Amino acid sequence: MSWDARAAKAAEPVWLYQRVAPGRNALKHVEALATTVRYSRGQAIYEEDSAVDYWCRVVSGVARRFSLRISGRRQIVDLLLANDVFGFGTRGRHRFSVEAVVDGTVIARYPRARLESLASSDVRVAQQLQEAFTEAMARLQTQILTLGRTTAEAKVGCFLLSMAERLSADPTAGMLLPISREDIADYLALSIETVSRSLTQLKRRGLIRLLGTRRIKIVDREAIEEADRFTPDEDKRFSDGWLNGPSDPVRSSFAKYHG
Repeated sequence: MSWDARAAKAAEPVWLYQRVAPGRNALKHVEALATTVRYSRGQAIYEEDSAVDYWCRVVSGVARRFSLRISGRRQIVDLLLANDVFGFGTRGRHRFSVEAVVDGTVIARYPRARLESLASSDVRVAQQLQEAFTEAMARLQTQILTLGRTTAEAKVGCFLLSMAERLSADPTAGMLLPISREDIADYLALSIETVSRSLTQLKRRGLIRLLGTRRIKIVDREAIEEADRFTPDEDKRFSDGWLNGPSDPVRSSFAKYHG
């Protein structure tokens, strides 16, 4: 049985995927406007190019924001945890699709028109929305920096550090990853095999410990942060792909973000 098959079979309860020290609810003063909806694993919260009628916040569980490339491959552009606000869209339309990662994911939906009206007359609401926008942008910037790392091992290590900070008050404590290796691969624009190999390399170097199917402990944070080192073969593969490959994952991801 594969690593991801065992993970799916384990079916960890939703509460395990909430932050140990949850982020502050940026929309707490407008909770009276919210309606909550519970989603099953893989169920769409909204579709790409649909109208932005609501802004959303994860109450519990996990969601992923993604787009499908022309090739049919999925590119995950955001992983949404408890209290993350999302769904702002562009020019009144959603640029990406969002779906629940685990069963029982609960989403609070806030009517966009009502919030915009309140923000124009209530400074407190306007400040809360600005905070939510800023946090969403910070997540995107973190992913851009992660994709900009020069080796697969460095990308995976950077991803683990980011998730440790989001999931736990202590980044060195063991964390339970809320997504599969397939999701990690689609988030980092890598293959599943490359993600698995990178995790094994990080473990062999003593930088992480694999405590279970999805439970990982960060052992040496500083070494992971400095993991941008090439082997000769990796250097050649990366250089060839960057200079000659029109579908290089990092370049295509940056083009999509700025397109």
